[in-house]
Formats: sequence, structure tokens, C-alpha cells
Amino acid sequence: MSELRTNKIYPRDGLPAGSSGGIIQVKQSLYNTYDTFNNSSFAAVSGLTVSITPTRSDNKILITLNLLVEARSNSVIAVELTRGGSSIFTNEGGYRGTSAHGGYITMTYLDSPATTSAVTYGVQTRSSNGNYTFNNYIGSGPANSFITVMEVSG
Repeated sequence: MSELRTNKIYPRDGLPAGSSGGIIQVKQSLYNTYDTFNNSSFAAVSGLTVSITPTRSDNKILITLNLLVEARSNSVIAVELTRGGSSIFTNEGGYRGTSAHGGYITMTYLDSPATTSAVTYGVQTRSSNGNYTFNNYIGSGPANSFITVMEVSG
């Protein structure tokens, strides 16, 4: 029986300049808690985090967020991605609702954490004016949000 182990694989003809290789690992966190918020400053969404340990320090992490939100007033819901609790990407022009309008806020971001230590990604949100909820549902649900991280070889 043979076993092949590697920490980096490149196509036979190499990679085009400025590109990265393949996906090394994928982690996902499902968030299905119904919560109501009313904050004008960024606050962490408790429970919507995911951790990954990069295999190489030159690899990147591709983050995808799908957040089910409902605005309860005429407001913009802004979203911020965090690494270790610190902001890495902010979108101040998030979801705009009037009275009880909802939908998914989706974001994709490529991060370069430059480490082989465990990294925790999370989400912070704020409203320009009034209440908003996550994961509102009809009847008994379900309603889900999730954050996915993928390690991409450098």
C-alpha cells in the first residue's frame, strides 16, 4: 500500500502569474438562531464564527458569508468580516429595508492571514436606523445563515 502526502500541488504547466492553486480545506459554520438587534455601532454576531488552521503561511483564506437579515425600519444593515475579532473587510452599503423587508446579505472576501496558527473568522453588523433581525422564518422554520472558509494554496 502506498501513500502520497504533499502540502502544495501545482498544475503541470505551472500557475499563471498572480494566481493561486487549489482548495486545501473547507470549514463552515451554520447559524440558525433568531435574533433581534438595534445597534448603530458594529457588534459581533455571537455564534456566527468559523475557525480554520492554514497549512502554510503563504496560503489564502476565501470567506463566503450568507446572512439572512430582515430590516424592521427604514435602515441600512452594514456588515463587517473579522479575523480574531478585528475588522478585515467592511461593507457599509449593506441591505436596505423599509418596514419588515428581508433577504440574504452575501459577501465573498479573499484574506491573507500569513499564519499557520488557528484563525477565527466572524461577523459584525450594525444598523443605520432601527431594529433588524437574523433568520426570521415562517411557521416553525428553518431559517439559516452561514459562513464558509476555504484555504486556497498560495
